[in-house]
Amino acid sequence: MKKIGYGFEKIIELMPEGWEEKAKETGAIKRSRQIKNAEDLLKVNLLYLTSGGSFGKTSAMLKLTEDIRLNKNAVYERINKSGEWLKWLCTNICRNTDLIAEPPEWLKEKRVCLLDASDESMNGSKKADYRLHYMVELFQLKLVEMHLTEAKEGEKLSRFNEIGKKDIIMGDRAYGTIKGIEYAIEKEADYIFRLKAKSFNFYDESENAVELTKYFADLGEKDSTSVNLYYKVGKELKPVRICAIRKTVEAEQNGIRQIKKSNSKKMRGKVSDLQEIYNKYIIVATSLPDEITDSYILELYRLRWQIELVFKRFKSIFHYDEMPSKSEKSVYAFFYGKLLIAAICEALVNQGRFSPNPK
Repeated sequence: MKKIGYGFEKIIELMPEGWEEKAKETGAIKRSRQIKNAEDLLKVNLLYLTSGGSFGKTSAMLKLTEDIRLNKNAVYERINKSGEWLKWLCTNICRNTDLIAEPPEWLKEKRVCLLDASDESMNGSKKADYRLHYMVELFQLKLVEMHLTEAKEGEKLSRFNEIGKKDIIMGDRAYGTIKGIEYAIEKEADYIFRLKAKSFNFYDESENAVELTKYFADLGEKDSTSVNLYYKVGKELKPVRICAIRKTVEAEQNGIRQIKKSNSKKMRGKVSDLQEIYNKYIIVATSLPDEITDSYILELYRLRWQIELVFKRFKSIFHYDEMPSKSEKSVYAFFYGKLLIAAICEALVNQGRFSPNPK
């Protein structure tokens, strides 16, 4: 059977400076007759990640293709100790190949963290067995916090503890609730949360209830604006800034298709008038002050959406959702390993350095 060989030298070329030393520094590599260097360890991880997260299958493939003799328990140990190294590789490859954007100047010392959750299946399962909730630092691809729960557990901001004063927390509609906003305020963090139709009620300074979309009715395609309103906790009015941008016609059409698909899955019937109105805009709630323009805020949120699309691509192409076990170390290594594979593929394609085997 042919070894990993073909194309592997291209992958090695992408490795960031100091990657071999980092394997030792993070404890990923240790004295071993079988795993002699960082290249061997990378091969172990790549075979594991492309064999469905099976330690036994990886053991057999290593013996057949690389003449590396590790039993499945030894493979398990090596993978579990590779998490921090894989994270470092992924982050630095993304940075070196411009797959990670530099933070804009206006953010200054702020840390931007993205929240999301993904339904995961154990190997061989046809249903969601549990849910992975994660918070990722946007400009570092650093996994700040991760929680594994039963699949029925909902997405909520209060699950996360590593939120602080210099953070901007970004999340989709699941987090755009009064509870989510209040938790961010409690943690002294700023937030940018997407709003769904009728997320909660909004009021003007005279406590009159207002219809949110009336403020955006005159927006042209790609135009944006913001308005300062209030929400209520008990009888107390709390300030909130709302930013919105009008979608393009194409984006609106795509949105309607997604709503129809979602409604069909949830037995909700046809697209409602309210869904159709809200589908015209991207609307977010934020605590960021007026001196930061709505276009800056919406551009930052757009980066969150780009990352979410990347994760969806991981799941569809690289079977990111086929988690190997509930062991936190295994999930951590699997998470960053799949990220690494995707980063390598993106870098090779973007640079035009990966050509198909002529044979």
